[in-house]
Amino acid sequence: MEIHELLGVGMVILLGLLGGKLSHRFKIPRVTGYMLTGLLFGPSVLGLISSTTLADIYMINHIALGLILFAIGGEIELSHLRSMGRKVIFMALAESLGAFILVFLVSWGISGDFGLSILLGSVSMATAPGVTLLVTREYSSRGPLTETLLAVVAINNVICLVFFRFFFGIYSMVHGMSLDQAVLGFIKEVFLAVIIGGVIGALISWWEQKIDDLSELLLVIIGGLLLAIGLARTIGISYLLTCLVIGAVTNNLSMMHRLVYAELRQTEMPFYIAFFVLSGASLHLNALLSLGLLGLGYLIARPIGKSLGSHVAGEKFGAEPQVYSNIGMALVPQAGVAIGMVITVTQTHPDIGYMMGTVVLSSVIVYEGLGPFLTKLALGRAGEIHLQE
Repeated sequence: MEIHELLGVGMVILLGLLGGKLSHRFKIPRVTGYMLTGLLFGPSVLGLISSTTLADIYMINHIALGLILFAIGGEIELSHLRSMGRKVIFMALAESLGAFILVFLVSWGISGDFGLSILLGSVSMATAPGVTLLVTREYSSRGPLTETLLAVVAINNVICLVFFRFFFGIYSMVHGMSLDQAVLGFIKEVFLAVIIGGVIGALISWWEQKIDDLSELLLVIIGGLLLAIGLARTIGISYLLTCLVIGAVTNNLSMMHRLVYAELRQTEMPFYIAFFVLSGASLHLNALLSLGLLGLGYLIARPIGKSLGSHVAGEKFGAEPQVYSNIGMALVPQAGVAIGMVITVTQTHPDIGYMMGTVVLSSVIVYEGLGPFLTKLALGRAGEIHLQE
């Protein structure tokens, strides 16, 4: 029997909600419960959420990821970053480059393929913003590590998206694309995303001055994000950077930015639950069987690179010990952004895209399984979990 799209959405949200509540009772992060629920009921195990259902309601993923990037972009507040000092920017750069360099070297040593290794290094920089956001919210974490972590993840996503487009352009040039096409592709992907995000963010900030009540502000935000996602997909660019820029611009221009995010929280949770349930359902356990030596190298090198980079930069630029000693552990999660990069490669270079997909998707199963626990552990070690469980 074919499941209607709305039945699929309702089933995903309610099953995820139950899974999250059950996991919380066992002191497991809710986001892990959402993903385990998706894995259990997805094609790999029970099959209640079929591959057809996943395809039919995939639009939910786009909306949820747009909301997540918008919220993470809101952590890029210029006045706040100035007060935190340059350490946040240097830690984000160092953990990103640490993962890039180590994964590149390990991948090149194992595969001998320079192009594959440079692309895997670029993808390894990405950190999953959704896991970070939901875990910090669930445990009401507050303190230097939480503030630094959210800011680092926001900056990290900008860095990794720009780096990936740059190296992907070079790879495409080596494999037949003209210089003009490569440069145009980079400009289109990065600059158009920034321009669209900036204009829509400014529009939201302007419109808020004309609103009659907060419910209208919520409609403006949701409408602006949907407009951005749809426009980006129409002209063939990634909406991830666009939504992140909207969040950053809104946060810095808006006079009521705290109310903006408070109002948004009232409606975003169903999308987040559906996103992580669908993420769990999309995981294929048999991918672990094809992990291989290259995948194992990626799996180990990436968190080591992030931990070393953030620790060295944090210590050098004056971050608190509880920050640079724990933040690397909280940067392990990786999912949607990295998978989006792999899909981009696969669309134009199927052979190398398939190899990257095997490595990244099998690693994502491990990172998403352990990531929420490690983020919670890092926040706990720093003494920043304030929710009484």
